[in-house]
Amino acid sequence: MKIALFIPCLVNQMMPDVAIATLELLEKLGHQVILPAGQTCCGQPMTNSGCYDDAKKTTLKLLDAFKGVDCDAIVCPAASCLVAAKENFHEFDSSPEAAAVIDKLYELTEFLHDVAPIKQFARPFPHKISLQLSCHGIRMLNLASPSESMGPKFNKVEAVLAAIEGIEIVYPERRDECCGFGGTFAVDEGAVSAKMGKDKAKAHADTGAVYAVGFDPSCLLHLDGMMRRQHLLIQTRHIAQVLNAAL
Repeated sequence: MKIALFIPCLVNQMMPDVAIATLELLEKLGHQVILPAGQTCCGQPMTNSGCYDDAKKTTLKLLDAFKGVDCDAIVCPAASCLVAAKENFHEFDSSPEAAAVIDKLYELTEFLHDVAPIKQFARPFPHKISLQLSCHGIRMLNLASPSESMGPKFNKVEAVLAAIEGIEIVYPERRDECCGFGGTFAVDEGAVSAKMGKDKAKAHADTGAVYAVGFDPSCLLHLDGMMRRQHLLIQTRHIAQVLNAAL
């Protein structure tokens, strides 16, 4: 498939290794990958703060970067940014061209589970990992069933990772409780955000896992800071980095 990468500004500026891992794993899987020029912020910080005029300007610039691009799918390794982009594209542009872009948008895990599953892995990943089930991914993209749901249970994140030889998947206590980042919540309610992050980081460390693995770079960035501040013997990894290491 021909895939256009959507690399949010947080990933580009603070976690470029996640973007590189995403590119490498998709190319290893045989996909043709392009990076459309002109990408910018999805507008989430502005919409979270009620600054809709500012959000519209940056959102439409991002949308323009993907309009008319020849590709089969637009793949993003950041769940919360993908959700924000979808919502803002819907809000600010009702054209057929915008709808065509929205229809091609996929979060990386979603793409690898629903559209183009990985047939086999080349290398083992002999490590115990604790899955970070971040809020946007499970409650807005249906990457896994949330604990409050009474319906059928499913977990696309675990399903994608489980086929890797040697991997051991565990979960922290209160497995899908928020890590406390929450976009501008971490700025507006810094003390509460920090306490939630410390608790979540400790819960991951208490599993005995080597890595806390997730699909949302913003949450992983928040947890990484809390792990280092508490000198916990666990590190964060994005799912793209784990998958890429096993291919």
